[in-house]
This record gives sequence, structure tokens and C-alpha cells, in this order.
Amino acid sequence: MKVVCVCNGSISNYDKIKKYILASDYIISVDGGAGHLREMGVNPDILIGDFDSANSQDLNYYVNRGINVSKFPVEKDMTDSELAIEKALELGAHEVVLIGALGTRIDHSFANIMLLKKMLDIGLRGSIVDENNEIYMFNSSFCLSKKEGRKLSLIPITEKVTEVSTSGLKYPLVNATMTLGTSWGISNEFEEETAKITIGSGILLACLSSD
Repeated sequence: MKVVCVCNGSISNYDKIKKYILASDYIISVDGGAGHLREMGVNPDILIGDFDSANSQDLNYYVNRGINVSKFPVEKDMTDSELAIEKALELGAHEVVLIGALGTRIDHSFANIMLLKKMLDIGLRGSIVDENNEIYMFNSSFCLSKKEGRKLSLIPITEKVTEVSTSGLKYPLVNATMTLGTSWGISNEFEEETAKITIGSGILLACLSSD
């Protein structure tokens, strides 16, 4: 099952984002994400959050349509985004996509990116998507397909990522060690339709990004 969680962060182009939502099996509206979904004319399967950032009109719109609501207290130990991931896990999801997870609050944006680590640890394929980025986290070898206009950045988030080798990219790595705190892996370019990245140990953040 593929679950999409629509959060309250920045979404500037609904046409680009809607395709990710419609390709899902289950849609979770996360707090103020209800506003985004209403603008797109999409009904979620459930509304989750403490709703401190949600517009009451948006909530009432969906409640009046019989959408289930799971409300949590404002004072809690998890963000609404993490609660949504827990719900996806409960549903038996194998993949979770976070949309509207990035924005002006760098603390929330960074925390959401770090939720990719939580999903990696529990065996969920996780990603964060917006109009210009697809963000993943890997601790073993992986492949990513070329997307027009996008470059691939590989960022170590552990102290070291060892035995990194790549193929299908303009600037290859061969049995390299990437260390935390450098910008070595930023903005590589695809030379083939698929890039293959092998990892010996450690964790990489992989970003498919465009300007």
C-alpha cells in the first residue's frame, strides 16, 4: 500500500503535486494539509493532527463529507507528520510519501527530512516530494531514474558512508568514502536513464532536484 501524507508546508503548484496524490492508495490529511487538499479538490481518507494550524472551514468541509478525524492534543511527543507515519504503518503501508513537508520553518522541514530515517529503520520506503525535489534516504545500494531538468545530490548523514560507487552519472565515484559535513556529492548529472549507487556502510540522503 502506498500512502500519501499531505502536510501544511509550502505547495505552490498544485498541478505538479496532484499526480503524486492520485497515484496513492490512501491519503492522510495532516493538520493544515486539509487546505491544500481542498484547493486540489481531493478528499482524504482521514484527517490527523492537533489542528492548531488548520482552518476550521477546511476541517468542517471534510467532516461534513464524512471523512474520519483523528485528533491529538497540542502537547504531545510527536509532530503531526510523525503521527501520520505511525498511522500509515498501522495500515500496513510499504511506501509513504510526504507532501507539503517543507516550508519556512526550517525546524519543521529538517525534522520531516529526518523522519525519512525513521521510515528507513522500520522498513518503509519513504520520500518527501515538492515541485522541485524528491528526497530519499538509503543505507544500501539503490537506483534512481533520470527526471528531465533534475540533478542528483548525494549527502552523507552518518559520519562516514563507505565504498560508494556510482554509474550512469557524469561525475562517477569509485569505492569512495563520503564524510559528513562536506558538499562533495552535490549536483551530479545523469548520463543514462538510470543511476545506480552502491553503498558499503552508512546512510545517504539522495535528492533529485531542479531550480
